[in-house]
Amino acid sequence: MKEYGNMEERLSRGREDYEKIPVPEEMRAKLEAGIDRALAEKEEMRMADREKRISENRKKQNMEKKNRGKITGFRIAVAVAAAAAMVVILPNTGADVAHAMGSIPVVGKLFQAVTFRDYQYESDRFDADVEVPQIVVGESEKEAGEQEGTGTKHNAAADQSGGAVSDELQQTVEQINFDIEKVTDQLINEFQELADAGESYGSLEIHHEIVTDNEAYFTLKLFIYQGAGSGYQRYKIYTVDKKTGKQVQIGDLFAEGSDYNGVLSENIRDQMRAQMAEDENKVYWVDYEDVPEWNFERLKEDQNFYFDEAGNLVIVFDEYEVAPGYMGALEFTVERAVFEEMLK
Repeated sequence: MKEYGNMEERLSRGREDYEKIPVPEEMRAKLEAGIDRALAEKEEMRMADREKRISENRKKQNMEKKNRGKITGFRIAVAVAAAAAMVVILPNTGADVAHAMGSIPVVGKLFQAVTFRDYQYESDRFDADVEVPQIVVGESEKEAGEQEGTGTKHNAAADQSGGAVSDELQQTVEQINFDIEKVTDQLINEFQELADAGESYGSLEIHHEIVTDNEAYFTLKLFIYQGAGSGYQRYKIYTVDKKTGKQVQIGDLFAEGSDYNGVLSENIRDQMRAQMAEDENKVYWVDYEDVPEWNFERLKEDQNFYFDEAGNLVIVFDEYEVAPGYMGALEFTVERAVFEEMLK
């Protein structure tokens, strides 16, 4: 019995070590095929629950359909599949309505993220839960003086006229909204094609969150999950400088000539090493001798980031970017004191 216990323990450790190994691209197809077979068996057990949820969705759809006639300006497309096991709901709100929702009179600047399109899909093999946001901006008042504790060092001399900032801001918001719509439409279309083919399995989730809204910056975080046997998490993060009205990348925050990238990257590597020392289940691609080219070295020019409420910088990585897939998407917080002197 003791030998059996030791063997079981060795097998368990071996399985854990194996799960930490990054999956090479050439092996992914074979792994996904095996996962698909396992999921097929799992799906059979979930059918009863799915049918119940589909029935509830139908009731909800019928109730919404009765109420939609009372809502002016909404353009709604509803498609109900012939198959009894599938419900697709595609309501859309027009851009004019979205703008109206964001133009509520308030004191000071107003940013809102409204759901521009809602896409829901469910069948025995595919499911989607998508909320496509659009940014809307209300009337703004001119801000003057130094912005404190918000991740920036703007001063009064850098202020522009209220009208100039408003024009620049509106153009920036339109560009961001266009990019969001383009990205999400492509993902929805790809998912729909796979669902129509009816092969394999697939999931799509898109949600949004306002992660920064202070005197200096507004940041919208778009969460994207695609599942096809195995899953993949990634983010699209949009940050607007309220003072200039422009969209900013991480390098725009820092003074020219500063080694912000080296300082931030080393801080993150230190955090990775510390976490791995404390928890053997955590694995990051740092000091990784087996495949050194995978090691995290520097932030990308378009690296996802945002400021938290304390003014710290949060660096965001997609799944597989700096660690094996089982670690998921990752965030590292760099304390403000580390980089404050390098800010513009």
